[in-house]
Amino acid sequence: MEICPSTVLNSDASENVAYNNPDFPAYIKKGQLSSYPDFRAVSHWHDDLEFILILNGHMSYDVNGQKLSLQTGEGIFVNSHCFHYGYSDAHTECLFICILLSPKLLSVNTYFTENCLNPLLQNRNFPYQKLSPAVQWQNSVLQDLAMLYENNTDAIQPYIILEKTVHIFRLLFENMNFIPDYHKNTADILALTAMIGYVQKNYPGKILLKDISYAGNCCKTKCTSLFQKYLHTSPMLYLNRYRLEKSVFLLQNTTMSVTEIAYTCGFSNTSYFCEIFHKYYNTTPGKFTSQNK
Repeated sequence: MEICPSTVLNSDASENVAYNNPDFPAYIKKGQLSSYPDFRAVSHWHDDLEFILILNGHMSYDVNGQKLSLQTGEGIFVNSHCFHYGYSDAHTECLFICILLSPKLLSVNTYFTENCLNPLLQNRNFPYQKLSPAVQWQNSVLQDLAMLYENNTDAIQPYIILEKTVHIFRLLFENMNFIPDYHKNTADILALTAMIGYVQKNYPGKILLKDISYAGNCCKTKCTSLFQKYLHTSPMLYLNRYRLEKSVFLLQNTTMSVTEIAYTCGFSNTSYFCEIFHKYYNTTPGKFTSQNK
């Protein structure tokens, strides 16, 4: 669920994740839903496999338009190139661990990649797996996720990450028998993924509805319909929320002024940025910075 304003987009417009250590492709962090505008992360996608473990509270989660409910102790696996986000319509707090593991961690040679990694990563019938403590192999994954976080809070431990990644990927490979009921919506998913990718790549500049729809090779009406159907928001509201998440990172991690951040994130002027920020965070960017640094 992590979106970082300093990320670079890959050639296919997927997000190139800002890892804990830029030289080692693993992201391990604790998060909370209240840090997202309106308690709703922005839908995004990347090459990395994503895992969420709920520590306290509950979260609604959406993968390619499929909605799930995650309770304390449960988790979810999201496969590569599937768009996803977590949220709470009731605006209730949820603490969770978010872990992203890049396939590059295990891309040791062509044989292994073609016979062990690609069958999992490219399995369109296995976009996600809800993880329950009541199922033995899923509970093993949950335990591995908890250990990954506990052992990497101070500094990245490559051996531990590699060990757990191998175990988790093996369990997923052996149990990837999930058949979703939305396979007929492949064209919708591909179009929406392309439009989300366009926003991720071009959010600092001026973007119009026609630009987003063109990226998905559809008309503006179809574009709006797809965003509403799968993300329950309009394309332009999605764009604003994406820009807001980028601005939050800059407010917390840089010394840039509010005006600089507003323009860097694609807002037309500082006043509009402050207005939208206050709407979702119930505070000003300046006060947010002083409270969160």
